[in-house]
Amino acid sequence: MIYAHIENLIDYALANKLIDGRDTVWARNALLGILHLPAAGKTRCSRRAAAKTPQYPAEILADISFWAAENNLLPADTATYREIFETSLMAVFTRRPSETEARFFHIYKKSGSRKATDWFYKYCQQVYYVKADCAAKNIVWRTQTGFGPLQLAINLAKPEKDPKEIALQSKTPAVNNGYPRCLLCVENEGYYGRLNHPPRQNLRLLPLKLNGADWYFQYSPYVYYNEHSIILSAEHKPMQITGGTFKTLLDFVRMFPHYFIGSNADLPLVGGSILNHEHYQAGRCALPIEKAASVKNFKVKKFPQVSFDIIRWPMSALRLRGGKNDVEEAAAYVFETWRKYGDAQAGITPHSGGKQHNTVTPLARFKKGKYELDIILRNNRTTAARPYGLFNTSPFYHNIKRENIGLLETAGLAVLPGRLKNEIAQITALIQRGKIEKMKDLSSLAQHYEWVKAFLPEYEKEGYKQSDVPAIIAGEIGLAFCKILYDCAVFKHDAAGKEAFLRFINKL
Repeated sequence: MIYAHIENLIDYALANKLIDGRDTVWARNALLGILHLPAAGKTRCSRRAAAKTPQYPAEILADISFWAAENNLLPADTATYREIFETSLMAVFTRRPSETEARFFHIYKKSGSRKATDWFYKYCQQVYYVKADCAAKNIVWRTQTGFGPLQLAINLAKPEKDPKEIALQSKTPAVNNGYPRCLLCVENEGYYGRLNHPPRQNLRLLPLKLNGADWYFQYSPYVYYNEHSIILSAEHKPMQITGGTFKTLLDFVRMFPHYFIGSNADLPLVGGSILNHEHYQAGRCALPIEKAASVKNFKVKKFPQVSFDIIRWPMSALRLRGGKNDVEEAAAYVFETWRKYGDAQAGITPHSGGKQHNTVTPLARFKKGKYELDIILRNNRTTAARPYGLFNTSPFYHNIKRENIGLLETAGLAVLPGRLKNEIAQITALIQRGKIEKMKDLSSLAQHYEWVKAFLPEYEKEGYKQSDVPAIIAGEIGLAFCKILYDCAVFKHDAAGKEAFLRFINKL
């Protein structure tokens, strides 16, 4: 059957125009070389019955890697080694970086940015770098809150490592040459991969010039929203928000006005999961914060052409709208003012012990003929009572999300850990059976007990059906996410918090 699988993969490549007919013999020989097969065998007589070419090559690749594992072509039969092997197969059909770049910018110049990204996104799916079929496994829903609907996703797209693989990693010598230095370095393009570093042979980057510096555009292999993109610095350097950050973001929006772009904060606790390489996230979707309404419009004397708004959002956020240069300068002014701003009454200390505490999470977009920039105010100060951050997730909600509240969360999209899928199923069963006390005896569910105990009595008073329990839990997770964002607000939504926010506005 291995020869049939080879032909099926070639058919997939032909159907998606990754190669043309003239390339068939070459592609077949390349695959035979990878598989250590001396020659092509009988192929047509053992083809799979389905005549329709699949949308994605996952099943074909799995067939081939299963055969490779049985024939000792993998160092070990683990998910990572299979992924490395399958990526090497798709690399046969992936254009060289120079060819990809030339094709993209040809479309960009001829037909515009939308057509160019349409082509590139589809192409990255076809060569199976963007695993759209894996993303479809994510559990997604919306919860209505007092700040509008929030989006939630339980991340099931990125496969978990099995115990066998973890054991192998413990025996694998550390790579001392530091190549690639991190997952976002340019040197990942075409990299074969290893047990502790994913394969990137089918990754393609597009060079961009933003704010006079070299950047690269790529799509994320595990999709959290439509056309999930990463804009990474050509230089391996730590995340840093400066006055120039806003020009970089708006330069990107000028090139791709149909995309949003945003940056994680640059400090521990309030930053994203990767702080060692400067990068941004972009995409073709409207995150919930985009629909947030204004609660107060004001003017700043230095920037009469810019509209400033406090927006109705769980976190403390400003929205700036206007021409590109004006918004860039105004955003830099807001940022520099906030970096140095302190308010003892509100518990805000800009720095202590030589460490900076105040920073921002910015998001940029082009909307209705104006450049629009949301600036979410952040502070990573800790106390003895709140070691994870005074303006960060309350420990009460660590059962839902313990990780940093990064860019996507601040914009209203919660990316939740995959463990919640099974935990929710178990909680649902115990509630339906009236056995929530048993949660305390189960290691995976004990962390949820106080949370369930807090919200369940209200539903018991109103009466609910067993069939209602999944929707109740989903809704309560959404409300918990809203409260997590509320915890992260530097200016709370009570009277004292509103007064404190106005003091900062007056400072501007």
